[in-house]
Amino acid sequence: MNPAEREARFLEVGSDLVRSSPADETEVALSEGTSLLTRFSRNHIHQNVGTEEVWAGVRVVMDKRVGVATASSLRAEALGGALEEAMAIAKASELVADWPGLPPSRPVKKIKAYDAATAEASADARADLAGEIIAAAKAKRAEAAGAVEIEESTLAVVNSRGVAVAHSHTRAQAHTVVTCEDGSGYAEGLSTRWADLKGRAIGRRAAAKAAESRQPRALEPGRYDVILEPPAVGEWLEYLSYIAFSGKNFEEGRSPLSGKLGERITGPDVTIWDNALSPRTIPQAFDYEGMPKERLTLISGGVAKAVGTNFHRARRLRKRRSSGSALPSSVSYECLPLHLFMKGGTSSAERLIRDTKRGLLVTRFHYTNILDPLKTVLTGMTRDGTFLVENGEVVGPVRNLRYTENVLEALGRIDGLSRRLTLVRGPMVVPTVRIRQVQFTGATEF
Repeated sequence: MNPAEREARFLEVGSDLVRSSPADETEVALSEGTSLLTRFSRNHIHQNVGTEEVWAGVRVVMDKRVGVATASSLRAEALGGALEEAMAIAKASELVADWPGLPPSRPVKKIKAYDAATAEASADARADLAGEIIAAAKAKRAEAAGAVEIEESTLAVVNSRGVAVAHSHTRAQAHTVVTCEDGSGYAEGLSTRWADLKGRAIGRRAAAKAAESRQPRALEPGRYDVILEPPAVGEWLEYLSYIAFSGKNFEEGRSPLSGKLGERITGPDVTIWDNALSPRTIPQAFDYEGMPKERLTLISGGVAKAVGTNFHRARRLRKRRSSGSALPSSVSYECLPLHLFMKGGTSSAERLIRDTKRGLLVTRFHYTNILDPLKTVLTGMTRDGTFLVENGEVVGPVRNLRYTENVLEALGRIDGLSRRLTLVRGPMVVPTVRIRQVQFTGATEF
């Protein structure tokens, strides 16, 4: 079934359920997706699997009492059961005195996010791309592990106030960790289009880092200037989304932006926005309430500007309309902007290194955890390519270090950004960033 046919079927199924509902208001979100995955390790493909996931979320309102239930099938009996369960939950729930109603229909832009060639990429094609990564590792006498994945999915939202929208997208991604003796390197690729993934380039980046990471030296914990490559920057932004940019957290006083809109919260070089409509990310036309996505500036020149909202949260915050950030009604986070961009600068990654007297080049982080959400304090480890920079040159690898840092304060110490922005997993579109005096609190033996 092609995406247009599937979208039409979802809208028909959703409309039928909404019409049959005796509740005051009803909303149905339907999602179906396929994931095809090829995994490899020790330079050999060892797994080739495919999964299909179907999800339905039903939200009903009865006398301003809200109930939510889910189903893992789109068959009539499963959806009918979810509707009955949601109604039972609504009857047993507390009154939502300020319930504004489900959102009314708004125009949704047509965007291109589905690529037929990506959806049709075969197991052989995935194996060939994995083979290119493996060949690059072998050229360095190294071993590659990782995955190549193709996804396609359709989302539709229908409600009793006229919302009836559907959207399909594809995603192609590959990532690898290459090990070379005691060195390791990481690289990734992500796009809506299979043709954009270049296995050879991904493999060569990771293999080069692995070869250059051998025999790392120990480095004492302390404060170092750092050059963060896009995967590291993207991870910090992803955590910031959960910590800082949720409208629910904002209203409940659990966001570092709470009560600070219009105030400077970080450095003037920091501008972050959400834009799910951009072709530079994995586009999404609307959120899980069927509200249109739009560009939302979150931080501009270091000043807090906005947070993501769904329809109910927007009304509680006295906003005219939702920002299009609603998550499924069954998710406790409620509303988050998830297609973040960070403004770049005028430099290049190479120039950032050349202009560094002494510091660290960090490929990515792992084991990141939140220590203090209100202060945006995160802790985590460097991984798969950490290097010492002295007098503008990368002089050698160092053992991994643990950082503990207030992210908003750290971003306030930016003194260089690359012009080039890179799409990394999240999805996040970010530059390479140089930050002064990031705090590292522990060292490792590897």
